[in-house]
Amino acid sequence: MNTEGFFITEIRLTGKNKKDASILLKKGLNVISGASDTGKTYIFQLMNYMFGGKDEPKEIDESIGYSTIFLELEKYEGESYTLRREIGDSSIFVYESKIDDISILQNCMKLKAKHDKDDKDNISTFLLSLTGIKDMLLRKNARGTKISFSFRNIVALMMLNEEKIISEEVPIYSGIPTNKTTEQSAFKTILTGVDDSHGEEIGDPKIYRTRLEGKLEFVNSLLQKLKLELREKDAHIQGYDANELTLEIDKLMSTLSNNSKEINIRMGQKKEIWIQEQEIKSRILMLQELLERFRLLEKSYLSDLDRLQFLIEGDHYISQLFDSNCPVCNNPFNSKAIEHNHVFYLEDLQIACSEESNKINAQLIDLRETLANLQNENEENNEKVKLLSQQIKEIELTIQLELKPVAVLTKERTDKLLNVKRIFQEIELNERLIAEYQINQLDIMRELSKKNQKMKFVNEITTEIYDDFAAEVKELLDGWNYPDLSSVSINYDDQELIVSGKKRKNHGKGYRAILNAAFVIAIMKYTRNAGLKHPGLIILDSPLTTYKERLNQTTLSSNSEEDISLDMKQAFFKNLSELRNDVQVIIFENIDPIKEVQDNMNYIHFSKVIGVGRYGFIPDNASELISNNPIE
Repeated sequence: MNTEGFFITEIRLTGKNKKDASILLKKGLNVISGASDTGKTYIFQLMNYMFGGKDEPKEIDESIGYSTIFLELEKYEGESYTLRREIGDSSIFVYESKIDDISILQNCMKLKAKHDKDDKDNISTFLLSLTGIKDMLLRKNARGTKISFSFRNIVALMMLNEEKIISEEVPIYSGIPTNKTTEQSAFKTILTGVDDSHGEEIGDPKIYRTRLEGKLEFVNSLLQKLKLELREKDAHIQGYDANELTLEIDKLMSTLSNNSKEINIRMGQKKEIWIQEQEIKSRILMLQELLERFRLLEKSYLSDLDRLQFLIEGDHYISQLFDSNCPVCNNPFNSKAIEHNHVFYLEDLQIACSEESNKINAQLIDLRETLANLQNENEENNEKVKLLSQQIKEIELTIQLELKPVAVLTKERTDKLLNVKRIFQEIELNERLIAEYQINQLDIMRELSKKNQKMKFVNEITTEIYDDFAAEVKELLDGWNYPDLSSVSINYDDQELIVSGKKRKNHGKGYRAILNAAFVIAIMKYTRNAGLKHPGLIILDSPLTTYKERLNQTTLSSNSEEDISLDMKQAFFKNLSELRNDVQVIIFENIDPIKEVQDNMNYIHFSKVIGVGRYGFIPDNASELISNNPIE
């Protein structure tokens, strides 16, 4: 049994002042499931990027601030390696250790991300060496021109993203016509173990025609696309004139500018009035405090006057107290008791009290005059505040009811017209390109009319190999409870799967995804059983949940051409959980396998619920714990 190849044990994303995002993976089946927008597809893109992909992972909100990717690999024979790549960098660093064992002083290999047959210091050559592949060549075209076998040729047969998993194209093809020969050659090399290094390069005097045909196909495709875009754009500009459009946009922009200036003026007026209002309110508070104090002083003056008046009138009241004794000498108050045992200057007291009363009365008059002035000023200030508040409200109403609605409507109209103007510009560009491509098309067709010979690609995969490969596909589909399965075969000419008499591409998206998944997994199983070269790794994004299903997860509607049964989905998980220990399958899915099957795989669930299990691949916040444990 061939145990060459490798599997992924961890992928980790790091960034400055960011909590690491990581998942741990194992041999056999690994299922990362959960809601959409939790980072599953992002992980797929990270893995593809680390395998030498040129496209950076599409930035998501949660990934902002993360910059470094670590991918930990382990050979089935035991050695561990870690790949490190900075997002946006064309170099990949390789360490001969696990991620957590990397030290600052540790030596590492600096490899280019792009394959280069003349320079072995690239990630493709390194990964091919882990797979046991060295110096293989592929046929590039029908003439037999050779190119170097790249690990990206294997990636195309082991990684299916959410678009390719439902594609009508056979999984070995990218859909790019110029790559078809190379892709078919790579498929042949994987299934047979024999590359094209010993194949002859056929001398072809018609090579120019082949090149022209490819060029014509490319030009025709571009023309068709441009004409379709032109028709769609024409529909959006009906009723508009380009010159009048520009004039109206200029007027609207001027209106917007004037409106903005007017709003700023009104806001400035409002600010000035508000400042005046606050100053007057401060004065009102001070006046109220003074009035309160002066009123207390007035009460004090009145109290003093009452006391002095009492003293002045005291003799009159005391003379009427015949039955009482003097409080000083204790002699009775009567006509006979003329003299008392004290000196009593009542007249002087009355004079002093009278003078004091006059003085206090004068002060009281001044105080009351001051109180009246303050009260008048306070009332005037309150009126001013009311007036200023009314002015502020009027300005606010003018802005809200007159100026802002005009701004909003004008902005909406301007945006709409700017979009129409952009379409006019795109139409002009399309028309110019169409004219140029049509000239090229005519030139190519004139050249092609001189030549009529066409080279054909000769398929070198035997019918026996096709039969054995088809048997692997059928075994998988049987294990997945594929409905009404009677036979599986491979079309010799176009590599198309024919399942129960129906071509793979003619099935709905749901069944097409299952068949595409079976195709690439069968490649891995066939090569393992035959002792051929393969990494022993398959990575699939959403083989069970089509795009349409993800858009309609909350509905109960089903389309038999699109969807597959729940029983089949769970059988899919159960069958793959029984894979032997020399392969690894990683599946990103929206649906969850049942509990009984979860125990037989490495199951990671993203809840997309803060505080419940693991939120997603990238921690939602610094306190979230990273765990591969499923939600109970």
